[in-house]
Amino acid sequence: MESIRVRPYTTADYSRICELDALLFAGMGGPVLFRHIEELFPSLFFVAENSEKDIIGYILGGIHLDDAALGKLIRIGVIPDYQRMECGTKLTETLFCAIKQRGVAAVHLTVAETNRPAIAFYQKIGFVQKERIPNYFYPDTPRLVLWKTL
Repeated sequence: MESIRVRPYTTADYSRICELDALLFAGMGGPVLFRHIEELFPSLFFVAENSEKDIIGYILGGIHLDDAALGKLIRIGVIPDYQRMECGTKLTETLFCAIKQRGVAAVHLTVAETNRPAIAFYQKIGFVQKERIPNYFYPDTPRLVLWKTL
């Protein structure tokens, strides 16, 4: 298996992360989101590189401002060629370690209920469904809320 390394995001990664995000999450506001996370939670933003140091994935995390014991997995993206190769697992382990060091006890995320591969991945790493919100982003756009205790 190819070597995958996770490291902290730097501003120099911005263009490549935007390119990846456009492929993975077209129209979901990645460029704006990345700048906000870079400002709000820079130490909870990580990238994954392959052995040639190409960025192949990223993860964004945060901590709730009104509940410092609750973290959020905001977005994770891995290019298709590296999915199911432990890249996502390495990214989440790195994020959860950084979040836990800040005293966070649990992490939550939302996912489209139609995104079965993502749901299976999250369940594999210990997330459980807590609720379904029918109009999370827009009318008739349901999301599942998943939680994991750290």
